[in-house]
Amino acid sequence: MITTTHAILNCAVLGQKEKPSYYLPVILGAVIPDLPMFLYFGFYLLNHNHIRITPKYLDEYHFRQLWVDWGHSIPLALGLALFFFLVRFQSGLFFSLSVFLHSLEDLPVHSEYAHRHFLPFSDWRFFSPLSYWNPKYHAAIVAPIEWAVVLVCITILWRRGLAPSAQVFLLFIVISQGLFLVYNFGGIHW
Repeated sequence: MITTTHAILNCAVLGQKEKPSYYLPVILGAVIPDLPMFLYFGFYLLNHNHIRITPKYLDEYHFRQLWVDWGHSIPLALGLALFFFLVRFQSGLFFSLSVFLHSLEDLPVHSEYAHRHFLPFSDWRFFSPLSYWNPKYHAAIVAPIEWAVVLVCITILWRRGLAPSAQVFLLFIVISQGLFLVYNFGGIHW
């Protein structure tokens, strides 16, 4: 699932109109599990432009083993949620529930880059028959469904009375994802 979809979906599910301060932890919990891949991509670009800042042993496999899979660990997210619940730290609870939702949302749409969602108890990976980006695994169907979910969630968030700046940002995301769909699956390449 596209990272922005995680953030919007989790805000629609966990966000509360009466408690707008919970939106930031929900957004962070939705984005942080994917953050290591963005960092890896930056290292990758630098390394392929003859700038060596990453040790050779930190290839994609090791990077995923160390950071990405742990960020998608369902037991870790639930353990954090339980801890924050017991210490009555609501922002931490919403953050960890958002990490948990992020992991659940990834399960059905990761056909090639499946995470080890049950670390530290299992190294098992679920390789879904569906992909959110790869047409070989039905992304031409999955991606528009994902975009429709984004539209529904943005409608929910919009009706909660978000600040105008947040509304503009959500509008930007809808347009960006729509253009991504048209470019990748609509056959329109400019």
